[in-house]
Amino acid sequence: MASPFDSIPTLGGGGPSLGNLPRLGGSPAAAPAPTADESIAASGAALDALQSAFAARARDEGQRFRDATDSEYWVAVCFQSRAQKEEFLRRLNLDELGDKYLDGAQVAQRLGVPLETEAPKWRASKPSPRLRGLTKP
Repeated sequence: MASPFDSIPTLGGGGPSLGNLPRLGGSPAAAPAPTADESIAASGAALDALQSAFAARARDEGQRFRDATDSEYWVAVCFQSRAQKEEFLRRLNLDELGDKYLDGAQVAQRLGVPLETEAPKWRASKPSPRLRGLTKP
């Protein structure tokens, strides 16, 4: 079935009038113009696809928001003294990762604990040029 968008002229070729521009997909004689029913069906299908895409994006955005605002991704371990903490880190070879804030994935790897849960996928940040201009070089 021909798309209703096949009859929209391109911006290239021809003279100054739109009637002289070639149709997308070939010459005007190559395919008959779609019927009203075909145009309505194609438009309905396009709108259904668009609505599905928006719904999927909304679901994905909801999960992304939950991942971005979830604050329960850390753990605290306390000792009675600094010396105990340093001994603990040293004996588990974790002292190279830091002495207070450690990357949990790196700790799990060092301890031989496989993490089966996938890490959230973060989008690259896009700071505005105006904000970048406020930073020091």
